[in-house]
Amino acid sequence: MNIQSIPNTTTRKAIVTNATQTGSAFGIVIGSGEGIFIPVAVATAGGAKIGSLYAMQTIPNPNELSHDKTPLMCVKMAPTEMQEFANPMVSATSDDARSFTNKIMKSGVWTNGEIFRELMCDPNAKREENVAAYSAIGNELRRMFSADQCVKFTMYRTATQTKASAEWYTTADDVEPCEMVEE
Repeated sequence: MNIQSIPNTTTRKAIVTNATQTGSAFGIVIGSGEGIFIPVAVATAGGAKIGSLYAMQTIPNPNELSHDKTPLMCVKMAPTEMQEFANPMVSATSDDARSFTNKIMKSGVWTNGEIFRELMCDPNAKREENVAAYSAIGNELRRMFSADQCVKFTMYRTATQTKASAEWYTTADDVEPCEMVEE
């Protein structure tokens, strides 16, 4: 981490999760999941890139209306290396995630999140720990389905839903959906 400390700030490791058309961005703190607002000047100066990890100096968000979703505001940021984390799979690349997805699909029925947790070797792993790998898994699952390399089971909780509540994927030949019956 190459970031000089600003008085009255707290340095946190965070991933940039999205950006606005005006150039400001948002991030999530690794570990706690707290939201961070990144003003346009800070995002530009720090080279904010979606999915990348940064050391961010934060203060409490001065916009009181945003405290529920984004309790923090970034005042300075610098890129950092993912190798600083204890879990070696946190640094998994998108290529690693795609390759792992293809291999694991041969052994059962999986969701995007389940494959991600297997890749990270952590049953409690969260998307924020490696946004690039999580996205690569989802993209690979959709690619495999579009190329007829796997099957997908989709669940809608209500008839009016336009987006699926859950999706499962598999390449196994002996899997069929079944209805659970409670006795």
